[in-house]
Parts: sequence; C-alpha cells; structure tokens
Amino acid sequence: MKVPKRIQPLVDDGLIDEVISQLMSGKEATVYMVRCGDDVRCAKVYKEAIKRSFKKAAQYQEGRNAEVDALYKLAEAGVRVPQPFGCFDGVLLMELVTDDAGDVAPRLNDVVMPAEQALEDHTLVMHYVKLMLCAGIIHGDLSEFNVLVDDYGPVIIDLPQAVDASAN
Repeated sequence: MKVPKRIQPLVDDGLIDEVISQLMSGKEATVYMVRCGDDVRCAKVYKEAIKRSFKKAAQYQEGRNAEVDALYKLAEAGVRVPQPFGCFDGVLLMELVTDDAGDVAPRLNDVVMPAEQALEDHTLVMHYVKLMLCAGIIHGDLSEFNVLVDDYGPVIIDLPQAVDASAN
C-alpha cells in the first residue's frame, strides 16, 4: 500500500517499516495496520483541523492529547486498552488487538456470544469502568462500538472524549 503522507515521516525515522492496509476511517481519524520491525501495530492518524474555527481546533487538539494520556494512564491502572507506543506529529502508534489467528479483533457490536460469556464480559467491562474512575478518567463514549473483543475478553478503545472524572 502507498504510504499516507502523514505516516511518511514515521517511515523516514524508522518507526514504521510498512503500511499494510487501512483498517477504518472516521470523522476524527483513519486507522492503518502497519509493520514495525517484527510487530504488526496500528497507526491512528488524526485528521487535520485545518478548516475548523480556532475554538473547535483547540477542542480537537485536546481530544488527541486526552486519548494519548488516557491510554497510558489506563494501561497502568490495569484496564485492557491497546498498548500505546507513542504519538508522533498526530499519529498514534499502538498495539493492534487481534485474535489468536492474527485477525483484527471485532467490535463488540459485531460479536455474537453465549449469554454466559456476555455476562462474564459485562462484569469485566464494569470492572474496567471502576478502574477508569479510580484513575480519574471517564471514557465519554463507551459503547459496543468502542469495545473490541479478542480471545481474552473485552478491550476498551477510542478515547478522544475521555474526561477528568473529578471535574465532570
């Protein structure tokens, strides 16, 4: 795949060796599967805030920073989130969550599971919510679209709306 312009500096610096494919694109970012040495990771490329008002551009930048900070804090607190490897000029490098076969883990919305497994995963997500609160973070958009499910259970993703629990 052709290297997107925003990822090229990371390739030039040796942080990314190859862009394998695009995983998804949304209003805030495009996510790519990339190879970094022997590891396959994902690169979340935040969209430019060029045509936004100053206020909206500032909010957008805060969202990026909130996500990166939240990933580090939550990983340290024991919440299953993709492991962050750093944010470089608007490109967040992080763990690619996969199943045991190496396929990208599906969103909870796309998974059918037995009731017993659903109850177990729900209990685990509620535990993660408690850990998030103890870490001072509220997800801000926790839904079945922002939880991946791999062979080991739920993984919380997409945290640009993360907010400080004490102020909200």
